[in-house]
Amino acid sequence: MSTGMQGFERDTLSAVLSSKRVWLLHFIVNGMLMLAFFYWIRIPEETGWEFTLTVVGGLTIAFCALWLHCATFDYFSMASEQHFTSSLRRSLARIPAFLVWTIIFAAVLWLIGQLWAYDEQTGGYARHSLPLLLRKDIGPRSMFSAAHWGVWFLYFFLWPILFLPVGGQIAAMNFPGLWTAAAFRPIRRWRFWLAYLACFVVGAYIPYTLAWMIPRKPSSLGEQTWSMGLRLGFGYLLLVTAWVVLCAAIMRASGGEKAVTKTEPEPVPVSS
Repeated sequence: MSTGMQGFERDTLSAVLSSKRVWLLHFIVNGMLMLAFFYWIRIPEETGWEFTLTVVGGLTIAFCALWLHCATFDYFSMASEQHFTSSLRRSLARIPAFLVWTIIFAAVLWLIGQLWAYDEQTGGYARHSLPLLLRKDIGPRSMFSAAHWGVWFLYFFLWPILFLPVGGQIAAMNFPGLWTAAAFRPIRRWRFWLAYLACFVVGAYIPYTLAWMIPRKPSSLGEQTWSMGLRLGFGYLLLVTAWVVLCAAIMRASGGEKAVTKTEPEPVPVSS
């Protein structure tokens, strides 16, 4: 086990705990962007002014979201000066590259999602490809389920784990981050897989469960409204926290040995 990974979790949590203002900025700005997006999709397009407002509003929301997350990756990179305002200034020139990465990431994610419509065909084909002895012991439903969970794994785990670090390197290095070796270090490190799993459970699975929770006993409309508000608010809190931790984990895992040794003082040479 490398020295860099021995302190991976400690260094990640230390970076997040020392960045409370960054977390607060994400909590406020992402909430404002979600609210702005909600009102943006409700803008009618019956006049030229409304169409112009739709275009300008959409571009503004997209720009602010890209800028915030690009700067966050840069802030947690090992080359960062640990000043978020400096990361914001540096990230302005990297937004076009980060936009290209976002489009690629979203497009591949959409293509993977389309595979869910063919999981039964894929499972059936895979079963018929098995040797006869194995095919007798494996039913069609088992193969359908395996194909479904295989797509689920690709969608929620393998593709994000593979390509999110590339986005982090683009945010820190601009277009050269697409082919730097640092972008592919995290996928080779099992501790990063565990960190991603923890962030996924906390930031995605639990908020999703809270959002779709159905009350077990009848209650008034006011009680249901309060319950939904508290559940969504707590879920959003977990989502923001998990995302900030994941950004720090990505950049720490991509940094190799520097992820720990950066904060350690250099040895003083002893004069003979």
